[in-house]
Parts: sequence; structure tokens; C-alpha cells
Amino acid sequence: MSLKRLLQPHSIAVFGGREAREVVRQCRRMEFAGDIWPVHPSADEVEGLRCFASVEELPSSPDASFIGVNRQTTVDIVRSLSQKGAGGAVCYASGFKEVSDGEDLNDALIESAGGMPILGPNCYGVINYLDGALLWP
Repeated sequence: MSLKRLLQPHSIAVFGGREAREVVRQCRRMEFAGDIWPVHPSADEVEGLRCFASVEELPSSPDASFIGVNRQTTVDIVRSLSQKGAGGAVCYASGFKEVSDGEDLNDALIESAGGMPILGPNCYGVINYLDGALLWP
């Protein structure tokens, strides 16, 4: 399993509200040269970028994704990203194996990822200053 696409992305998808918006801001501040694709089911834009309603609407499979949504939705998004051939994802949500009722959900997350690498769950993110890719709120 290679982490290259996740750690040195040419395209980044961001999922969620406040945290995802901050990832977009951070990448712009660091002059990330690749594509940034916000995904939100009801928003039209995030920080001036067109929003996509779902993973399926993305123009291609993202190299890296930041998932800043609740734990159940995280599992669903990871499944969709894996099926689309994404390079990997940061899973920001908590409430998986580290809590008493989260072990089954943790297993579902791992199964949903398939061969796609994930960082997390309950992971704040990753920063690649050289390429300006900040998957970090």
C-alpha cells in the first residue's frame, strides 16, 4: 500500500463544514498548486470553490481527502472514495475503537477503506509543507 498520493497529492477533496473550510484556507495560504474539491451535500461553494454534492460527482478520484464529518458519515465517505479509486484519506472524526460503542464502527471503517490508506480515525491530519498540501484544520 503506497502513501505517495495521500502525502504528495495533486488533488484534494474536503468533506465537512468548518474543518473542511479551514483545510481549503490552509492549502491556499501555502499555495497548493493542485485541485481542491469541496464536497458538501447542500453548499454551493466553499471559499469561492464550487462544491460537489457527493464523491460520485467529483471530476476524478482525488489523491488525498480530508473527512471532517461525524463518524457514521465518515465510514460512508471512505467507502465511496475507495470505490472511486482515491489515493487515501484523513479521518478526523472520533468515536471509533477508542470508545466503548465504537469497535464495530472501527471495523466497518477498515473494511470500507479496502486497499485505500487512511490516517485515523481520530486523526488531526497531516502537513506537507513542501507541496503546500495541508490536510489539517
